[in-house]
Amino acid sequence: MAKEKNNVNIIDRSKTFINEVWLELQKVNWTPRRQLFQATRVVIAGTFVLAIYLFLTDTAFSAILQWFLNLRL
Repeated sequence: MAKEKNNVNIIDRSKTFINEVWLELQKVNWTPRRQLFQATRVVIAGTFVLAIYLFLTDTAFSAILQWFLNLRL
């Protein structure tokens, strides 16, 4: 009997939790879709710019290091 009462308690608590989460989600001020896409484009563009910069920097340092290693020989 105690386990059955405990299971009902868990079910009731789960329902209460889900209802409270739903109420909180309705209070959220969601970002408009257009602004979300604009922000996403900025992040993707920034990522590409940073990737290109890191690639060029790595290539330059690799060439410089290779040049120094060849000087020693």
